[in-house]
Amino acid sequence: MNDHKRKKNKLLLNEERLKMVLEGSEQGFWDWDIKTGMVKRNDRWAQMLGYATVKEFEDNTDTWTNAIHPDDRETAWASINDHLEGRTDRHKLEYRMLTKDGGYKWVLDHAKIVLRDATSDEPLRMSGTHTDITGRKKMEQERDELIASLHDALNEIKTLKGIIPICSYCHSIRNDEGAWDKIEAYISRHSDAQFSHGICPKCLVNARSEAGLSEE
Repeated sequence: MNDHKRKKNKLLLNEERLKMVLEGSEQGFWDWDIKTGMVKRNDRWAQMLGYATVKEFEDNTDTWTNAIHPDDRETAWASINDHLEGRTDRHKLEYRMLTKDGGYKWVLDHAKIVLRDATSDEPLRMSGTHTDITGRKKMEQERDELIASLHDALNEIKTLKGIIPICSYCHSIRNDEGAWDKIEAYISRHSDAQFSHGICPKCLVNARSEAGLSEE
């Protein structure tokens, strides 16, 4: 077996192994021939967006560009070009892509240049994967909304801090001006708490006794 055929067989074997790994990890795969503009993709790339097969797409970069959310397209291409022009060691970006039903999914796009011209070092081929991260992004959004809600709630609460002097006999509280307040009045001015009044069993006994009522 000559050297050329051996290299070709090795390349085919590596590509088959890569295909098996990608199918097992449920990742979309794309391979871009930069000179011709042709982009090969696997079926998972399309299925991630709600399509049955990649045959429903054309094998070019417009397919990718048109599927990206309009607000994310400029950033996505900037990341690609930064890598092609040597400003970054890889393209790695999270962005939204249009699905068949008209919604959007979040994907993590991770790619690198895999082939360069031996003489000019010009990029010839770039390959990458798409991972569906919609679930994680939803959880992050819910977390951020919860944090914002808690932050707003904390901003609305007036907190009680420091040592609060309480009368050991009548349980009144001395306020900042040195006067004595009922505990309800003091807490109401320093928080959003509201009060309802009842009587505990011990006090009920004392109250009945003071009123001259006998125990039933």
